[in-house]
Amino acid sequence: MKRFLLFVLLISFSFLSYSQDENNRIPISWESNLRSSFSPIELPPLDISLIIAEDSINDLDKSMPWRYGIERPLALDFENNGEWTELPNNRGRIWRVAIKSPDAINLSINFDEFELPKGTLLHLYNEDQTDVSKTYTKDQNRDNKILGSWYISGDVIWIEYFEPSNVNSVPRLQIGSIIHGYRMGRVRQIVNGRGLNDSGDCNYDVNCPIGNDFETKKDLVKKTVALLNLGNGYLCSASLINTTEGNKTPYLLTANHCLENSNPDFWSVRFNWMSPSPICGTEDESLDIQTNFTMSGAEVKANNALSDFALVVLYNDIPDSWDVAFAGWDNTDNLPEYEVGIHHPNGDIMKICRDDSGAVKENTNGTEVWLIGGVSVGSGDGWEIGTTESGSSGSPLFNEEGRIIGQLYAGQASCLGSDTNNDYDIYGRFAVSWSAGDSPETRLKDWLDPINTGQTTTETIQNILSAPEFEETGSLEIYPNPASTSITVVNSRYPNLSYNFYSILGKNIASGNLSNTYNQIDVERLEEGIYILYLIDNDSKVTSVRKIVIDR
Repeated sequence: MKRFLLFVLLISFSFLSYSQDENNRIPISWESNLRSSFSPIELPPLDISLIIAEDSINDLDKSMPWRYGIERPLALDFENNGEWTELPNNRGRIWRVAIKSPDAINLSINFDEFELPKGTLLHLYNEDQTDVSKTYTKDQNRDNKILGSWYISGDVIWIEYFEPSNVNSVPRLQIGSIIHGYRMGRVRQIVNGRGLNDSGDCNYDVNCPIGNDFETKKDLVKKTVALLNLGNGYLCSASLINTTEGNKTPYLLTANHCLENSNPDFWSVRFNWMSPSPICGTEDESLDIQTNFTMSGAEVKANNALSDFALVVLYNDIPDSWDVAFAGWDNTDNLPEYEVGIHHPNGDIMKICRDDSGAVKENTNGTEVWLIGGVSVGSGDGWEIGTTESGSSGSPLFNEEGRIIGQLYAGQASCLGSDTNNDYDIYGRFAVSWSAGDSPETRLKDWLDPINTGQTTTETIQNILSAPEFEETGSLEIYPNPASTSITVVNSRYPNLSYNFYSILGKNIASGNLSNTYNQIDVERLEEGIYILYLIDNDSKVTSVRKIVIDR
């Protein structure tokens, strides 16, 4: 049975030099070593036996989002709940409240009112301070004043608001509900010895090899795929998608059925959640890297049941430092030679599947789809590598050129132990979505070709790597990688070179300038894991990003 080893890259705060950027902070109570005197507000336990029985049926239906949690209504605010603490030296004050939903695997928050004044900060974290949200600031304020969070592991979640002494504006913060996650987030044995967050053993981690003809394309397009939290206890998959302008508008393509009973204002997405130690269709365990590349809130731009597509735009732009990409597409409707799916089955880390026989066009109960495989178990014409499962809904289908041609609608493909069952999957066709209906709200072309070029294809563009790269041959060397005690940067060309060194959680561990000779960055006291080295030539503004592995 496949399980996940929770491999959280925790760094000792005693030696980190955190950036004081308000978007990249640890909670103020952690910095000040403040403890609270009050107990969490405890909700009554949930009986999930009936829920598990329902899941055993619903999990087989990919035309439904995958349920991982139960929404529990809750009304908490500044005036009636929590505790205010004045900070020393007239630094300001913090408000904290904690909520316990017994036996939860993870918890997330929906704010019915959310408006932070400039200079204030909000964090969510768990009881033992091993999981913390990104820093919420005024940048997350919306016109509708609502927001949904990503989940925090454990059955206690803390909400902490920091208000500097010079802030006079009144915040608006009211919790409307909490999502009790009962699976996904750690292995939990409940029924028949099965871990509730398992995907099937025949799945391939996205970093598994699936053929030399797609490896280079895969290393790029996997950066477009996201795990989509619908804010109501359900999950889908999605992908960032490019436009003919190539201007990195944060459009997400997913399935129309993922909109059912969900409000995109409460959606949150997680990018780059993939294992650094890929397991390829076996029962072995995968490492789980906890990434902090999450974003909240989206607005629907177009959707249509004809091809089961939905296009939303994230409220915030993708930060320049995020190593993600915007997928290219093909609206010609030409038959693919072969196709590849990348997705998050059952809320799992990113997986990949491949079909070599080529999808065909079909109409399924009025929905225009790509059909992959036969129509009965054992037909031998489904996925040759991997599969999809519930939770893969809305995930992109790429043709042999690495361009999106559809998104997952439904199907019967699944695992039989470590083998795929060779059954079928169906994807809504991108070309149908392109011109479906008679208005911008029912089709893609108005959004993805806003300047009406008439293009039939676009290429995938990277985010941070889309800028010109350093000319490294003979001018810039970075070694060793993996490293154990130090990283050497030999710089023979760039006299005004600086760097930032980030943890995988996005914390700025160190920064500084690099001479145009020989430099060393000390990593001896850091935990093993994956880190990001971000270099910038301050003269030309050319950048380079490198993933650094610390291994001893």
